[in-house]
Amino acid sequence: MKFACCIVAAGQGSRLGEEWAGTPKALVPILGRAMLYYSLHAFDNAGAIDRLVISAPEDSVKVFREHVKIWGFSRPAEVVPGGETRAQSVLNALRELKSDPPDIVLIQDCARPCLTSAMVAALLNASSGGRACVLGHPTVDTLREVEGDRIVLELDRSAVAALETPQLFPFQRILELHEQSQGDEELPDDTTLFTRAGETVRLVFHEGSNMKVTYPEDIAAAEGILFQRGWQDAGEGEE
Repeated sequence: MKFACCIVAAGQGSRLGEEWAGTPKALVPILGRAMLYYSLHAFDNAGAIDRLVISAPEDSVKVFREHVKIWGFSRPAEVVPGGETRAQSVLNALRELKSDPPDIVLIQDCARPCLTSAMVAALLNASSGGRACVLGHPTVDTLREVEGDRIVLELDRSAVAALETPQLFPFQRILELHEQSQGDEELPDDTTLFTRAGETVRLVFHEGSNMKVTYPEDIAAAEGILFQRGWQDAGEGEE
């Protein structure tokens, strides 16, 4: 089996506040290292990934390539221009893999810097036979379906899970579905595309936080998690 990974890193991080306005979200520092660094580190150390493709903001492709070269991970990582939507950025990265297609592709949002190689390994182990699967965790909040500001339906949280990335798929099938979708701006994730087509996706629960960085306070939270795991602050301006 040949494995590849697409890392979606084309976002601008508009909800991170004025401090990071104009900085690609993937290059916002977490403990002194660009957010993108941590996803690359997790996949590089997982061992089974043959190839990585990063979709970057179109005007920052050269800068991203320079960063990747400096970091010097052992797995080859290519950088391609992203698109106006997340789905288009995924499609651009998938198309880069067509010349030497893998059997399996993992799709990762760069905004999850707390991913670990153990989480990647758990996903790969669950993909026996090329089954699609996704990392996730049980919900701890009380959940309700609403209409506007009105609660209309009680949901059983034991029957609900929160999905994360990476999400893992047979390469040819997810490429086909993305090409049919053509960058659908309302597509929340790749599992949605897969299940809408009648395909089955297996959920893989894991230990430890794989939180998503969306708001300014999330940066400090991610730094706290990484520090507890043994990461040290690389210092201002260091990678």
